[in-house]
Amino acid sequence: MKNSDVRGQGKQGASSSALPNGKPDIRARIRSSGLFDADWYCAQYPDVTSVGLDPLKHFLRFGALLRRDPSPHFETAFYLDSHPDVAASGVNPLVHYLQTGCAQGHLARANQGRVALVVHAFHLDVVGDLVRYAANFPAGADQFVTHPEGLDAKAVEFLRRSFPEARLVAVPNAGQDVGALVVLARLVDLGRYEAICKVHTKKDANEPLRWRHALLRGVLASKGQVRRTIKAFAEDPRLVLAGSRQLYLHGPSYLWSNAETLERVFGPLIGGFDFRASDWGFIGGTCFWIRGSALQEIVRALDGMKFTSAAYRDDATIAHCAEHVFGMIATLKGGRVLLHDVEQSAGSVTEGPGFPADGGRSRIMMADLLGRIAFPDYVTTPPPPRGRVRANPSTGRVSGWIAVQGDDTPREGLIRIGAHEIHVTADQFQADLRSNGINQGRHGFVVSAPDALANGQPHEMVLIDRATGRELHRATGTWDKPTRSYKDFQGFLKSSMTRPQIDLPFVEADKRAFAVMEGIANRLTQRGLALEPKPLISVVMPMFDRAGVVAKAIESVLRQSYDAFELLVVDDGSRDDSVAVVRAIGDPRIRLLELGQNRGVAAARNAALRAARGEIICYLDSDNAWDERYLAAQAGAFDELPQADLIYSGVLLYEGYHTEPMAIRYGHFHPALLENRNYIDNNVISHRRSFLGLLGGFDESLRRLVDHDLMLRAAELGRVYSIPMLLCHYYYNRIENTITGGTDMEVNRDRLRSRLAERKAKRLAELDRAELDRPVSVVIPNWESLDELRECLTALQARDWGGKLDVVVVDNLSSEPVREFLAAEHGAGRIVFVPLDFNYGFTYAVNVGIARSRADADILLLNNDAIAQPGAVQSLQRACLARSDAGMTVPRQILPAGTRTLRSHVPYVSANYPCDVNVSAIHQNVADIPVFHDGRGLELVYAPFFAVYIRREVIDAIGPLDAEYGRHYRSDRVYSDMMLNLTNYRMFYVPDSHFIHKLQQATEQLRETGQGDNSFEMMFRRNQWDVETAARLGYRSAPWDVF
Repeated sequence: MKNSDVRGQGKQGASSSALPNGKPDIRARIRSSGLFDADWYCAQYPDVTSVGLDPLKHFLRFGALLRRDPSPHFETAFYLDSHPDVAASGVNPLVHYLQTGCAQGHLARANQGRVALVVHAFHLDVVGDLVRYAANFPAGADQFVTHPEGLDAKAVEFLRRSFPEARLVAVPNAGQDVGALVVLARLVDLGRYEAICKVHTKKDANEPLRWRHALLRGVLASKGQVRRTIKAFAEDPRLVLAGSRQLYLHGPSYLWSNAETLERVFGPLIGGFDFRASDWGFIGGTCFWIRGSALQEIVRALDGMKFTSAAYRDDATIAHCAEHVFGMIATLKGGRVLLHDVEQSAGSVTEGPGFPADGGRSRIMMADLLGRIAFPDYVTTPPPPRGRVRANPSTGRVSGWIAVQGDDTPREGLIRIGAHEIHVTADQFQADLRSNGINQGRHGFVVSAPDALANGQPHEMVLIDRATGRELHRATGTWDKPTRSYKDFQGFLKSSMTRPQIDLPFVEADKRAFAVMEGIANRLTQRGLALEPKPLISVVMPMFDRAGVVAKAIESVLRQSYDAFELLVVDDGSRDDSVAVVRAIGDPRIRLLELGQNRGVAAARNAALRAARGEIICYLDSDNAWDERYLAAQAGAFDELPQADLIYSGVLLYEGYHTEPMAIRYGHFHPALLENRNYIDNNVISHRRSFLGLLGGFDESLRRLVDHDLMLRAAELGRVYSIPMLLCHYYYNRIENTITGGTDMEVNRDRLRSRLAERKAKRLAELDRAELDRPVSVVIPNWESLDELRECLTALQARDWGGKLDVVVVDNLSSEPVREFLAAEHGAGRIVFVPLDFNYGFTYAVNVGIARSRADADILLLNNDAIAQPGAVQSLQRACLARSDAGMTVPRQILPAGTRTLRSHVPYVSANYPCDVNVSAIHQNVADIPVFHDGRGLELVYAPFFAVYIRREVIDAIGPLDAEYGRHYRSDRVYSDMMLNLTNYRMFYVPDSHFIHKLQQATEQLRETGQGDNSFEMMFRRNQWDVETAARLGYRSAPWDVF
C-alpha cells in the first residue's frame, strides 16, 4: 500500500487509530511479528486489564493514540515523531510500520541496529585472541572493556593499546565475567543497545584454547557473521540470544547443583516455568549476543545481590546460575536463538523457544564435547610472529615492528645489541604496515639506543619475539654521537631560538639545562601556591571521539597541586562514549559542554572561552597530560610577569604509550621563527582572559593549525613571554583521529599564511608612515648584480624621505652596463655614485662610502641584494635612537623559501617558507638573554653586515671598518667586537625591520667568473691583499694571516 493510500484511509477514523479497510488479517500479522507482547503490554499499562478489552484490540483502538508501546521492540512515540506524516494520517503506527515503513527502511525503535561489544579481560595472556576476533566488530560501534580493580598501570595500558576504541572500566574482582557485566550494566545504560556482544578471556582447565575459540567463533568469527547477526536482531524482535551452536547446551541436563540457587535468586523472573524438565538451552561459557532489553531484565533480577570473590567453582554460585539464565530468558520470553556453526563460519540456524529437536539432551563432559569440534587448522595453529628492526643514525633511535598476522594484540619484543638488551612493546600505529596488510598497522615501536652506542661505529641488532623466543631479524645499526653548541643554561636558551627541538639521546649538557628548567618550575609553582587569593584558572579541553584517552587527560588536571580551577570539557559531537566517560568521573570542578555536532576544535575551544569564568585560561587536549605543578606554575608566572598577556613553556614528546620521551620542544620566544614554523604547542599556552577582547579567540574557519594561528596573532597584538619549563606530556600516535595531520592540512596552511601575509603587509605599511628623526646615509658596496642592485635601489626610492636619506653606491669596477645604470641614477640625483678603478672588495668600498656620506648622518650599510621592506629603515633608526646604549641595530635578514643555507642558520626552519637568519645557529650570535623573554630588546654580539644601522657616534669612536685585515669578509665581526669591547655601545635585533636577502648574488657571480683567477683567490678565498695593492694602500701583511 502506498503512503497516499494510508493517509486517505486514515481520515476515516483517526479517533480509533485507523486500520486499513479490507485487511482482516492485520491482527494475525501483528501477533506473528513479535512487535506486540500482550503480557508485557498489560504489565506496563495495568488499566488495560480493567477495561476488559483484548490487549491487542486495546492497543489498536486506544494505545497508539496514548503513544503507548506495544512491546519493548516498537516505540510508538519515536516512530510518530520520526514520521510526522504518519501521525497526521491517523494510521496506527505499528500497522504502518508492518505494511509500509519496514520496507522503506524506517526504524521501529531508537536503538534498532545499535550494538556494543563488552569484553571482560582477566587472563591478559589470551587477550590477543579476543583482539583478533574483535577486529570483526563494526568500526565506530561502542566498545567496553572491564577489568579487575587494582590492575597495575602497565596492564591497564596494555588493555588500552589492545582495544584503542574501547572505554576501560575497572570493576570489583567478584562474580567472574558475569559479575563484571552486571557492574557495567549498573554504570552504563546497556538497554540503549539493541544487542550486546559479550565475550571474555575464557581460560578454563578443560581444553581452554578449544573452548575459547569455540565461543568466539560463535559470535565474532567473521565480519560477515557479525553483519548477519546484527541484521537478525534488527529485523526479528523475537530474537533474544545468539552464539555457538556446538556450545548451546541443554539446560535441564546441565543444571548440576544450581537449581536451588536459580529458584532463590531468579525465582520472580522464572515464574512458573519448569526449568528442571522443560526444554531450554544456554551457551556454555558465557560468550554470546543478547538483546539489550533481555539483559536489563536479568540485571534487574540481580538488584541487591552482591557477587563474592570466592574461588572458582563449577556450580551453585550466582555467576554460574546467571550463565544459565542468559540462555533461559529466550525461552521465558518465547523468543528465538540464532546459533552459528563454529566449524563452518557461514553456517547458522535460528531456533524457536525451547531447545533444538536434534540437540543433545544428555550431559557430556566439556573435554569430550570440545574434542568433537573440527576447527580449521589456522584456529589452533596461529601463524608465527614476524618483524624488522632498523637504526636511525641521526636521532639515536631504534625502530621497527613485530606482528602476528591476524592478531592486533601488541607484542613484546627484545632487541639485543652486544651486551645491551632493550625491551620493546610493538603497539604504535604505522601507516605503511596497514597499507601492506599487516593487520591494522598498530605494531610499530621506537626506542632509544643506549648512549654508549652513539659512537659512529656499526653494531649488530637482533630482534626477538619475547612470547616465543623466536629470532625475527638481524640488522646493523650505527648511531652518531650527538653534539651540542652549548654547555650552560644561557647557551641552551640561545640555541633554542633556532633549534627548539632536542631529540634523544640527551647528553649531559641537555640534562643540566633540563634540571634548571625543573628548578624554574619549582620556583614558580611555590609562588603560585602562595598566592592569596588564588586566581581562578579555566582549563579548556575539547574532545571528539576520545573515549579511550580522555580520562587520563582529565586525571592530570584533577591531580593538580593548584586547586583554584575549573575544567571545561567540550564535546565536539563525539560518536563514541566520550561523554559517558566524562560524566562517570563526576568531579564538581568539571563542566561538560556538548556542541551536539562536530564543528571543529576551534569552535569547541571558543565555546569554552565564552563559558570560562577564570582570570587565566589554559588549554589541554584530550590525549595529552600535565605535570601536577603545571597550573600552579602558570599562576606563579603571571604573578611574576604582570605585564604578560600570554605565556608558554615547553613539552616532553612521546611516541604512542612509551613512558620515555623521544624529544623535548622548547624555544625561547622568537617571532620570526614562529612565522615560519610553529614550535609552540597549544597545551602549554596560557593567557589572561582579559586578553581575549583583543585576541578574539580561535579562527573557526580553520580546521587545522588553529593553535599556530592563535600564537601568530597573539605575538602581533600582545606581550608574549616564553617560560623555560617542561611540564606537559605530548603524545603522538595514541589515537588515529589526531588533528596534527590530515588531508586538508595544506588548504588550512595556505589560508593561514595568506592571512599572515595580509596582516604583515598592513603592519609594515603602518610602520612606513613614520619619518626619520636624523639623517641617514645608505652605503652600498657593489660589484655587478645589476638586477638585484636595481631592486635594492627601487625599494629605497619607493617613498619620499624629505631630504633625510641619501644613498651612496661605491662600485668595485663592475661591467659597463652596471656603471651606465649607476651613472644615470647619479645624474638623476637619486644616488651618489662613487666608481672605483679596481675591485677592492667589500670592506674598502664600505669605508669609501662612509667617507663620502654626510658628516651628520648615521650609516645604513646594505648589501646590493638587500631589499628593504616598508618601514624597515625607520624601524632600525627608531630602535637605535630609543636606547642610549644602542650602537648598531640589525633587521630581520629574510632568506627566500628554498634558499640552500636556510637550515644551516635555523635548523628547525621549514625551507618551504622564507625565514629570518640574523638570529643564527651558525653565528651563535645571541648575547645573554632574559630567562623570561618577550622577544623584545634582543641583544646580539654579531650580525653579518648585510644590513646594519650604525650610529654616527660609533663611527666617530672607533673609526671605519678594518679593510687592512679583512678585505672581503671578517671585517663585520671585527667591527662588532671593537664596538662591544671598546665602547659602551651594544647591538640590538629589530624584528619590526624587514629586509629580504637574495643571498650573495654578487659573490656567486664572482665565484663563477673568477675560478682560477689570482684576484679571486686573494680576495674571496684568502681574504688578503696582493703585495702591490697593499703597498699602494699602505697596508701591512700580518704574520699570523697564514693561509
